[in-house]
Amino acid sequence: MAHDILAIGAHPDDIELGCGGSLAKLAFAGARIHALVLSRGGRGCHDGADRSDESHRALRRLGAWQVLQHDFPDTCFPSCRNAIISVLEQACEAIQPQRVYTMCGEDHHQDHRTVHEASIVACRSVPQILCYESPSTLPQFAPQVFEDISVQLELKIRALREHASQGDRHYMQESHLRCHAQFRGQQVGIGPSEGFLPHRLVL
Repeated sequence: MAHDILAIGAHPDDIELGCGGSLAKLAFAGARIHALVLSRGGRGCHDGADRSDESHRALRRLGAWQVLQHDFPDTCFPSCRNAIISVLEQACEAIQPQRVYTMCGEDHHQDHRTVHEASIVACRSVPQILCYESPSTLPQFAPQVFEDISVQLELKIRALREHASQGDRHYMQESHLRCHAQFRGQQVGIGPSEGFLPHRLVL
């Protein structure tokens, strides 16, 4: 039986940046990837582009089996915390994931912090919860779980190119994506990697 994996992001591109390579690796191995994006990211785009459409294309490239799009107000997640918990609880009930990827609590962005808090509550019965980093994660983020994405890095970079509306951001540049993945891998002596903080890891 295929494993079901739930990846949660506040905005379009959060999931792809934080755990896109790991999701692609799991999808190739036969896992069903369910991506849940909680907002359309309107505050992060000024040219009228449909960021949710960009994210759907990117996630499909990475092998997502299902993309669930919600429309919570960008930058205002703290006021919607209970509603977000409810949405995540419903997703966990329907999907029954064996693993959840969600955002890290140590982050400058209030939406990211709220997603982390809501995930810990809503996903309390999930045996594995791994927290990924974002460009706004605080410097003290110190991953303890690493996934080698040497094979998947090119696919992750291609998927992130779907986010054309974010192309001018430094963290979207190919050189930055490669350097960051290499840095994470170098920390534990492996190839380009993604790093995670485990909230729960039942093996």
